Amino acid sequence: MPVLKKMLSTDMLPQGLSERQRFMHFAELFEHFSNTGELDPADDVPFRAAMNSIHIGTTMLGRCDGTFTTVRRDRRQVLATNDDRYCLARNTGHRESRVTHRGREFVMRPGSMALLKLDEPFFAADGVNEKRFTNVHLPMATLKAMVSGVDDLVGRELEPGGALSLAMDYSDLLLRHPGAVDEAGFAIAGHLMDLAALGLGARSELATEARRGGLRAVRLKAVLMILQRRFTEPDFSAQKLAAAAGLSERYVNELLYEAGASFTSRLLELRLRRAAEWLAQASERRISDIAFDCGFNDLSYFNRCFRRRFGLTPTAARGR
Repeated sequence: MPVLKKMLSTDMLPQGLSERQRFMHFAELFEHFSNTGELDPADDVPFRAAMNSIHIGTTMLGRCDGTFTTVRRDRRQVLATNDDRYCLARNTGHRESRVTHRGREFVMRPGSMALLKLDEPFFAADGVNEKRFTNVHLPMATLKAMVSGVDDLVGRELEPGGALSLAMDYSDLLLRHPGAVDEAGFAIAGHLMDLAALGLGARSELATEARRGGLRAVRLKAVLMILQRRFTEPDFSAQKLAAAAGLSERYVNELLYEAGASFTSRLLELRLRRAAEWLAQASERRISDIAFDCGFNDLSYFNRCFRRRFGLTPTAARGR
C-alpha cells in the first residue's frame, strides 16, 4: 500500500514578507497541500501554522496547529475533490471550538472528537486565535459497512475515551514519528480503521462482534458491500476494491477466498446475475448494451460465460 508523507509550515516561507503576504503565500501552498478546507488568520497575533500528514492508500493521518480563527470547507471544495471519506477530528488545543456541519452547530471541547463527512461542507469559527487538531480520514464505504448507523454520529461532539481516543493517540504518535509507517503502512491503516470502528461501534453491534473475534468478518462484510455497489464498473479490479476498503489487495483476496470464492469468481457471478435479471424482463434493450452495462467489455466473452453459467444463450434467456 503506497505511503506519502507531506509537511507544510510558515517556517518554509520566504523572508521579508508582510503579514498579509505571508498568509496569502501560505494559503496558496495549503490549497495544494490539502485542498480539504480554507483558513482565516487571527488579527491579534502574528500568523503561524504548521501541519503534516501521512497518506496510506485512502487513509490519511494529519495534524494542524496555527494562529487562525476559522477553518471551513465550502461547496466548491466538496465538488472539486469528490472526497468520499469520513474525517475523525480531535481538538488537541486548550480551548473549545465551535463547529457547524450538516445544519447542526456543536462544541468540541479540548480532547473531544467529532465525525465529519468530507462530501459535505463544514465550518469552524469561534474567535479563538489559535487552533490545534488531529484528524484521520477513513474510507466511507468501509466504515459504513463496519458501523451500523454511523451517519447518526456525524456532526456532534464525541466524548473522549475508549478506542476512539486510542485511535487518535496512535495517530499523534505516528505523526511525531512518521518513519514508523514505512515498514507497516497496511497494518497501521487497518489498525486505525478497526479502532475507529470499535469506538464508534460502541453504540452498535460491532463492539460485541469484535469482542468475539469477528473483526475479520466485519471487514469481509465491508468488502462485499463495496463489491456489490461497484461490480458493474468495467475496469473494477481487486486493487480498486482494496483501495476503496482501505486494505491491501492481498488481504482482500484472502478474505474473499476464505469466504468461499475468489474476487474474479464473485465479480463474474454478480455481473451474470444482473444480466440474467435484465434479460428476464424482456426489455427491448440490445444484448450488447446489457452486457456492457453489467461491466463486460467483450460480447463474445459474455455470451460464453452466460451459456456456461445458465445453460442457454442470452437470446434464449430473454423474457424467461
